[in-house]
Amino acid sequence: MAIVTPYTVPTNPADPEAAALELIVHMPSLCVIDDVDVRAGLTRALQDYCAVLDAEGCFAGLVWADAKAVAAAVAYDVVTRDDATDFLRNRARNVLAGTDNMPWVDREAAAQALNIAAAALGL
Repeated sequence: MAIVTPYTVPTNPADPEAAALELIVHMPSLCVIDDVDVRAGLTRALQDYCAVLDAEGCFAGLVWADAKAVAAAVAYDVVTRDDATDFLRNRARNVLAGTDNMPWVDREAAAQALNIAAAALGL
């Protein structure tokens, strides 16, 4: 049986890139997943995915507000959607078009992060 440590989303982390990757890894534990072994397997898969996102610089240069919003969307989509790759690309298009009703600090960087997340998922 795996042990899940508590996770609190930071308010203003010194390293938004690292915090965004941690959010993706830990967000499922914030949701209701009763089976500890399923949760542990999902956490391992998300850690592997985040290693790719980190290598690709997915969150490089994003402010925390943008990185947190992208990370939350990525974590939700990769865990709940069968069409996550396409859905993330659609999110990126909506961000660039300004039709997503989000107050981005840097729309282009947020869209780029979503596109990197989609590409990494498609690997």
